[in-house]
Amino acid sequence: MMCRSGCETYKFPYAPAPMMRYRAHITRGVAIGLMVLCSRVASGIPSPEAEKLIVQGDAAVKAMHSPEALALFQQAAKLDPGDADVLLRISQQYSNLIGQAKSPEEGLEDAKQSLDAAKQAVAAAPENAKAHLALAVAYGRMTDFDDNRTKIEDSRLVKSEAEKTLVLNPREDIAYHVLGRWNYGVATLNPVLKLIAKFIYGGMPDASLEEAAKDYQKAIEIAPQRVIHHAELARTYTAMGDSEDARKQWEIVLTLKPDDNESVNDEKEAREALGR
Repeated sequence: MMCRSGCETYKFPYAPAPMMRYRAHITRGVAIGLMVLCSRVASGIPSPEAEKLIVQGDAAVKAMHSPEALALFQQAAKLDPGDADVLLRISQQYSNLIGQAKSPEEGLEDAKQSLDAAKQAVAAAPENAKAHLALAVAYGRMTDFDDNRTKIEDSRLVKSEAEKTLVLNPREDIAYHVLGRWNYGVATLNPVLKLIAKFIYGGMPDASLEEAAKDYQKAIEIAPQRVIHHAELARTYTAMGDSEDARKQWEIVLTLKPDDNESVNDEKEAREALGR
């Protein structure tokens, strides 16, 4: 079935203590959410009952009620098996729940479920950019739990799926954001992971903080309203020793409206960085 979605993407929220908070070494978490605001474009005859559940689920997403949204989308999936739109929503909600997990085991299970749903979405709609983006994000989330070797192997899939996304939709800002995080992660690998990367890649892949900055700048050109792009660009400038440009990006963060819990955290970090 072809995907009927035209979806906005956003960053997955991280829950405050005492919930678990995960960060990937290779992709710095790639904690980017998918399809927070989705519109469905008819490509067949959807089940009216499933459509109703999806509308209710989308409302729960906007209210940041991931467990409720997930339950509604799962009900819709039973009515419309193989619907890529629904699978993408399920992948997103499982990813959102990772940040709320009370243990690494619970978080890992959510990450696996998110990856499985994203794979199914790609199988259902192989030419849909959002499906490949969902898969890139899901592999990124798995790196939070992988051993070092698997972390590097999954990082290759993060990059390749993000690149596939841009082939299908060159205006997908979140795909550029994912590549920015990939560049940042590879450029700042610790020595152990660098050795593993050399073995797996046959040499270190081309990656740099400068390329990460370019990726974030492209993302900002497409979607200047997204807090996540400016926040990550600020962090990248800081890592490059460019405090002036970092400050400018943090200033912009404070002019934008937070959309989720992670954006709220970015706003707090911006205030701290600016001494406010």
